[in-house]
Amino acid sequence: MSCKSLAEDKWGHPLNTQKTVKLQLKWEHQFQFAGYYMAQAKGFYKKAGLNVEIIPAEPKINPINEVLKGNAEFGVGTSELLLSYNQNQPIVVLGVIFQHSPLGIVALENNGIDTIHDFVGRKIMIEENSSEIDAYLQQSQIKRSQLNELPHHFNINDLITKKVDAMTVYTTSEIYELAEKNITYRIFTPRMAGIDFYGDNFFTTENFLNQNPDLVEQFRKASILGWKYAMSNIDETAQYIKNHYPTIKTLEALKFEAQAMQALMRTDLIEPGHMSESRWQHITSVYQELGLIQNPIPLEDFVYKNNRVLDRLENKINDLILVISGIAALVLFTLFLARRFYRLKTQLRTMVNQSPMAILLLSDEFKIIEWNHQAEKLFGWSEKEVINKNIFSFLVLDANKTKVKHGLNNVINQQKPLHIENKNYCKDGREITCNWANAPFKIDDKNYLICMALDISELRDLKALSFKKELKIADDQGDTHLAFLNTLVQTMALCLKIWEESTSKTKVQLAEQSGLWRVSLDGSTAKTRTFDKYLSIRQYPK
Repeated sequence: MSCKSLAEDKWGHPLNTQKTVKLQLKWEHQFQFAGYYMAQAKGFYKKAGLNVEIIPAEPKINPINEVLKGNAEFGVGTSELLLSYNQNQPIVVLGVIFQHSPLGIVALENNGIDTIHDFVGRKIMIEENSSEIDAYLQQSQIKRSQLNELPHHFNINDLITKKVDAMTVYTTSEIYELAEKNITYRIFTPRMAGIDFYGDNFFTTENFLNQNPDLVEQFRKASILGWKYAMSNIDETAQYIKNHYPTIKTLEALKFEAQAMQALMRTDLIEPGHMSESRWQHITSVYQELGLIQNPIPLEDFVYKNNRVLDRLENKINDLILVISGIAALVLFTLFLARRFYRLKTQLRTMVNQSPMAILLLSDEFKIIEWNHQAEKLFGWSEKEVINKNIFSFLVLDANKTKVKHGLNNVINQQKPLHIENKNYCKDGREITCNWANAPFKIDDKNYLICMALDISELRDLKALSFKKELKIADDQGDTHLAFLNTLVQTMALCLKIWEESTSKTKVQLAEQSGLWRVSLDGSTAKTRTFDKYLSIRQYPK
């Protein structure tokens, strides 16, 4: 992006130079706000015609109140912005930095706490404004009154010295001291129960946006550039924060925080600032279940709009890619829990019902033993309607039955997980395409299957529509072939990355197992030169 475009409004008119605005942070200076620091340091704000004053939080300072009162034009918030918005506060969220919330509960290993249900009766510190933790407890059928709550001191030593059995923490920063001292611990996050809130975001007011639409857009663009730079240059950014902002954190602690943030931001798949109304609607529904929102207000004025159609399509595709890339990890986690708690039917049933994925537990005869809430939502049949039914009698299309039955038999016989894609029926007569992750487990030498489904019909449609639009744009520019190759290469690279993450195997192993590409030795190093050609536009085979 050119410097000129950053400092111009949508009509091409230059913005007033050096407009001073304030950004109110939600905590003290640390890597959590690195993107804003680097937007300042690298001149992105200045090129946008902005002089941004970055203000750290102080005790009892609420960023939402500061922005609403006009003490700052912009603020850093959490998903609890929705609560203020539903109280008719004129808030507009401009972008999300953490795709997943870093808030969790930490407990020491070997402390008798293996599941969230072990918190009952134990001493625990829960910080204020932790509605997602409340949702996690409620989803697990635990009342706050069942906990022995103590005031939160935000001091990890309370856990180390065993003054408390567990405490809420930001998993990106507050567990550094445990890691540094080689103290083993367990982390419990709301995502384990399918409660996936956004983490940090940045926002403004509707009034300020309406009066300064171009300034807000420039602030947003410059901030995102700052985040891209910060996460691509972690060492430099950590050193800059240490040198220029008052912080008690060591350089190593800042780098630890940065590495932990990468897993929550997913900058390898998602651009900083990305958000979607569907995720905000999910969060709204959780607040409704908690009774914190009674009559939700439509989100059209809450979520900052981007009018480019292709960007909206990419956002939806990115949401689905994030889910798909986590399927294998979720299967392994489910399998671990199943093996750990298979004798405890209540815990296993709770785990299955809390999952954000549609989950079926099958016997070795492919009869349904468990059918969770997400499966009801996805396919339409209630649990009562399908229990003890064979999946091939109503769920799998005739054309796919042979393939699916063969695959599931292999899962049982070889005791290895399997990913398979096939079409399924829904109760209303629709046919949907699902990506299934299937894993085996045994109870008293009897075989069972855990099958997890993701509806990828929308992903296919969106990719097709996006691809058609890209080809049309390229055709208008007279370069259809190049656009096609570019899309093909990007898709290939993305598939490779998802495969590597989900299997923990390398590109070399993929080439060997597939039999499609030759693996050669360069000295003692295995090379995949024929495969690599499909990952480069310049080398792509004609």
